[in-house]
This record gives sequence, C-alpha cells and structure tokens, in this order.
Amino acid sequence: MKRAIWIVLIISIALSVHAELVDKIVARVGNEIILYSELERQINQMRTAGIQAELLEPSQILNHMVEQKLMVQKAKDMDIKVDEAAINKYAENYVQQVKSQYPSEAAFQADLAKMRFTQRDLQNFFAAQITENALMEQLNAQHIAKKVMVSDAEMMEYYEATKDTMAVKPVSWDLRMIMREVKASQETERLAESQIQEILSSLANGADFAELASGSSDCPSSQQGGDLGYFKRGMMVKPFEDAAFSMQVGEISGIVKTQFGYHIIKVTDIRGDEVRASHILKIVEAGEVDEEREMTLMNNLRERILNGDDFSVLAQEYSQDPASAADGGLIGEFSEEEFPELFAMPIMSSPVGSPTQVLKNEGLIYLFIRDREIPARTMTFDEIKDQLKAYISQIKQMEAYDNWIEDAKKDAFIQISL
Repeated sequence: MKRAIWIVLIISIALSVHAELVDKIVARVGNEIILYSELERQINQMRTAGIQAELLEPSQILNHMVEQKLMVQKAKDMDIKVDEAAINKYAENYVQQVKSQYPSEAAFQADLAKMRFTQRDLQNFFAAQITENALMEQLNAQHIAKKVMVSDAEMMEYYEATKDTMAVKPVSWDLRMIMREVKASQETERLAESQIQEILSSLANGADFAELASGSSDCPSSQQGGDLGYFKRGMMVKPFEDAAFSMQVGEISGIVKTQFGYHIIKVTDIRGDEVRASHILKIVEAGEVDEEREMTLMNNLRERILNGDDFSVLAQEYSQDPASAADGGLIGEFSEEEFPELFAMPIMSSPVGSPTQVLKNEGLIYLFIRDREIPARTMTFDEIKDQLKAYISQIKQMEAYDNWIEDAKKDAFIQISL
C-alpha cells in the first residue's frame, strides 16, 4: 500500500513536468503562476492521504495554494533564510524512504525511468516542498505568532465563562504501570557473534563476498549480494559509516557492531564524497525464549500484587520505564476516554486496586493498575491553565494569520481564473 502511494505521488509529479504543454493557468501570484495540473496534483495527494471528500473543493484548495505562494514570496522578500544543507539532507532521506518500498535499486530506477523521472528530480521536488514549509513556518513564528500574547486575565475570563463545560473532569483514576522490554539475551547475542565470526573466517579463506551475503546475510540487501549502493556521510548509523569511509576500494572490514547487529563491510567503489559498499549482517534480535522469560517475570509480579505486594514498590524495582518507575509506576490521572486506546478495555475491566492481565504490544510487556478513583469534578484554573493558554493562543494566531494574509493580498497582484 505504501509503495502504491509513493508511485501515485511520483506519477503525479512526473505528469506535471510536461503540463505546460496542455495546461491552463488557474492563478497568478505576483510573477508566479499556478497550473491546473498542479491543482489536480494537490487534490490527488490530499485524497490519497485520506482527506475527507468535502474538504477537496477545488476553489478552496486553490485559494490555499495562492496563500502558500504569497507567504513564500513574502518570506523571501523579508530575507528569511533556510538551512539548505539540512533541507537537502531531509530530501535525501525522503528519497531513501521511497526507495525502501521497492524490492531492489533496479526496480526503483526502472519505475522512475518509465515515468521519465530521475532520482535527482525526486530529491529536488522534496527539497522544494521542505523549503516552502520551512519558510512559511519561520514567517509565521517571526511575524505572526510572535505578536500573539495571552494574558492571565484573558485566560481567567475564558475559564469563568466555560468552566462548567470545558473544565469538567469526569470520574478518573491514578494509573500505574510496570513496563518491560523484550530484549535479546546474552545467549542470543553470542549466537549472532559466533555466526558472523564464522563468515569472517570463510572470507579470510577466500570465499566470495557476494555469495556469502546472498546465503547468510539477514539484511534485505542479500538479494543483491549485500550491495547497498552509494551513500554519503550521515545516511548510515555512525559505527557503520565510520568503518566504510575509512576503507579503500576492495577492502573488507572486520566485524562492525551497530544497533542492528554485527556487520562485515566491503567497499566496492568511491565516487567523490560517496561510498558504495556491500555488507553481511547478522541481526541481534529478541526471540521467543526472550519473550517467554519476560512474560514469566511479569506473570510472577502480577501474582505477587494479587497476594498483597505493593504495585508501587515493584514498579520501582522492575519497570524499565525510568520516568514512571521513579514515581512508583504512576503515569498520570486518566478518565476512561483518556486511557490508551489499545489498553482501555483490559484496564477498565480490571477492578480498581487489581492489576490487569499481562499485556503485550510491539516488543513491550505491560501491567497496569487503577489504584485510586477520583470523583467527577470541575478542574481548577491552575489545573487547566496551560490548556487554556494553548487554546486561546491558537485562536488568536488563526485570527492574526487571517488579518496578515488579507493585508498581504492587498499589496500583491493576485488573479484567479478557475
């Protein structure tokens, strides 16, 4: 599905390259134009992203595009700068995300070629989008949001007027948690290390790197004999990068350990500030034995709590979430609607003062307990002060933006012909 979305995006961009041959101009903003194909592309991207159909009215979207162009122009006129190096790095990362949806580099390049599009075109597109967003964010921060002030008197007035609805806190509970992460055991790590040692020995005895990568590497690049293509500094994790950029063409590294596991790297080419390398990876990851170990521990803790042991004391000793463990596992006061959606049902089905069943999700294991019930009440001004400030500030920023954009439109040449 993700790959399909990226393909739709790339196709829509590619089609716009030749749009001027068949397009019509639907808007002018200063000396810039917006083409009908650009408007269609924007609508298609929003539709692909799941935006509701009633929000895809072309005239409204075009008006928003006009405002975007106007803001970018104003930002440039005000000499607002962006970090081009950082933007290019973000753009490169987005290209890598697109590429990762393909089974191989060749498949990715083939799709680009079909659409008469290059990887550089794709990177330039992302860079342009990021630049526009950065300019608009800085313009808003420096010339719109910066001028918005919210006083204590305004907040108090709003609180008094709305506290019977906005400040009502329903029945809630103090929620405590013990969390454990399923990690690879020392035995699991030693196994991966011994496997990579055997591979290194085979290479030392003359084995072919690509063949070993194809048959033994845990990385998807094994399908290409371990080939990772060209990359610059900053695109790989640091230990891997440090090793690759210190090597000569044809050189094979020793064992390099990263957060992913154990690697053996072979540099196959150097091109300017880019290195092309292949690698063999043995992943260090938790297995069924590691999960069973943590599940046994958590079930034992649950039994101890049911038999009278203090949840808070056990959380301090066993929970691997440092922030809540220091406070006896307390993660906050929650109403039923505020519980994490994934765990709301088991939390509510366990009586107050009794732990939930042991719960699992994405390599983490949990125990929860509602240990104190707090009746419904109207929150005090101090309790809700930060929320009030954020809410009122948002309203005032929207008003300030509307006023700013209307003034900017008066000073600019804008023509819409949709």
